[in-house]
Amino acid sequence: MTTKRASKMTIEASRCLRKAVREELKKKALLGQYVIINRNGKACRILAKQALKIARTK
Repeated sequence: MTTKRASKMTIEASRCLRKAVREELKKKALLGQYVIINRNGKACRILAKQALKIARTK
């Protein structure tokens, strides 16, 4: 069994993407907008404020 370590560039890209998503959720939460997320393989519409709470726990 072999495992691969993520490269520095992959890790940095992941951090950058998470930061961008979090910032967008903050903007939408301030405006009271909804976002579409994936829950159990199905698209689900929730308030951005709720999605931001979920993102903070991860």
